[in-house]
Amino acid sequence: MALSDTIGIDIGGANTKVASASGQAKNLYLPLWQENDLAGELRRIRAEFQPKRVGVVITGELADAFASKKEGICSIASSVDSVFARPYYLNVRGQFTRQIAESEASLYAASNWTASAAFVSRRVSDCIFVDLGSTTCDVIPIRNGKPAATTTDFERLRECELIYTGALRTNIATILRLVTLNGEKYRLASELFAIAGDVHRVLGNISAEEYACETPDGQPRDLEHCYRRIARILLCDVDELGHKNALDVARQVERAQVDELAQALAFQARKHDVNAVVSAGLGEFLIAKAASKVRLECSLLSQQYGKTLSKVFPAFAVANLVHDAFQR
Repeated sequence: MALSDTIGIDIGGANTKVASASGQAKNLYLPLWQENDLAGELRRIRAEFQPKRVGVVITGELADAFASKKEGICSIASSVDSVFARPYYLNVRGQFTRQIAESEASLYAASNWTASAAFVSRRVSDCIFVDLGSTTCDVIPIRNGKPAATTTDFERLRECELIYTGALRTNIATILRLVTLNGEKYRLASELFAIAGDVHRVLGNISAEEYACETPDGQPRDLEHCYRRIARILLCDVDELGHKNALDVARQVERAQVDELAQALAFQARKHDVNAVVSAGLGEFLIAKAASKVRLECSLLSQQYGKTLSKVFPAFAVANLVHDAFQR
């Protein structure tokens, strides 16, 4: 069966990512905390890709629309099952099942990193796999060809295997509390005035098209509006703060993200005795800077597979895992 006959779907809280094993891909902004039609979107995916097999990982179970993670997993799986005949679900133990039993729903929560790490570990036996997306960053140690991470988000937060910082949706006020401008320190307003997407737009790290989420004020993603939102976190208009100072704020936010990630990489490198990083996601540029800061070799999956697949890597990984395991 051809690679194009198998697709992977990574259903997250903000984005649903799709890729075929052969490399076709798309990323859909579909916030599950808002009223949405997940099943309808999945039907459109089925019509576009016409897959014969489907692998699924779920990461959207914490969306506010669900009272619990179990409810989230079961609701998402119900939508998938209503569209695709007996898909392959991957759990955090690296096992595929054709359906999700309610009693075992917790095993499928936040399972997308499992697919990516399993796929990468076939090619790199000792490394730290890092995927930094719009909202979060997975930092997964791989040792002797096997993922060595814990299996729940709760544990991964403790072990520096999950960092809640992203290239788009992270509130700037959660990254920094103080900025230094012209030698003086200023506190930031703890409001949702600006997000990481604004920072990385003005720094030239992402394009307007890659700023694929809602803006805090509902205004456009052009540079001037990004500067305006950054100024707001200091309770200023742009002409009051100045573009130069706003850009300086952006640089300090980026530096803080890099520093936090570098600390996690250094911790994993020491703990697992590895010196290589394999990176994926929209925020690969942050991973590369963090790896350089702690003198670790860094391979960008965008250079191997292209930027589009790097941004949806868990979907691409689970598609290939399904194809390799179940091809007939």
